[in-house]
Amino acid sequence: MSSMKEIWMHAHRMIRSARQIINAELKPLGLSSAQGNILLHLLMGDGDSEMSQEQLADELDIGKAAISRAIDSLEEKGFVMRKTHPSDRRAHIVGLTEKAKAIGPTIEGIYNHVFDIVRRGIPHEEYDRMVRLMAHIAGNLSGTEMSKMSL
Repeated sequence: MSSMKEIWMHAHRMIRSARQIINAELKPLGLSSAQGNILLHLLMGDGDSEMSQEQLADELDIGKAAISRAIDSLEEKGFVMRKTHPSDRRAHIVGLTEKAKAIGPTIEGIYNHVFDIVRRGIPHEEYDRMVRLMAHIAGNLSGTEMSKMSL
């Protein structure tokens, strides 16, 4: 039986390796994986989605200072625009520019390439079971109902 330490180390190595691949593939676009994650998250809707900066930070599990720096950089590069939240002048809404929408398929392709690498050599049924198992573990760690999902 594998120890939790082994699982933890494999999970850490997977995330680190994926981040390295993404950073290398985003580099020609002048983007980091943190910036790519933000753009991908905004692209996952219909491409016209806007989101509050605070919601982005929460959903991507990024600190407020780090998300602010990443969005500042994306704004300077012309990939996102910020506007004042209509009901809270202290908050900002972040949206994609046409420049970001134009490279959206490239960004999605980079992430899909990493996902394809992840799935290499794993039968669909085993992969689906792994996803359910990881959701169960995530639920256990967060205390949500996901831990009650059937495996």
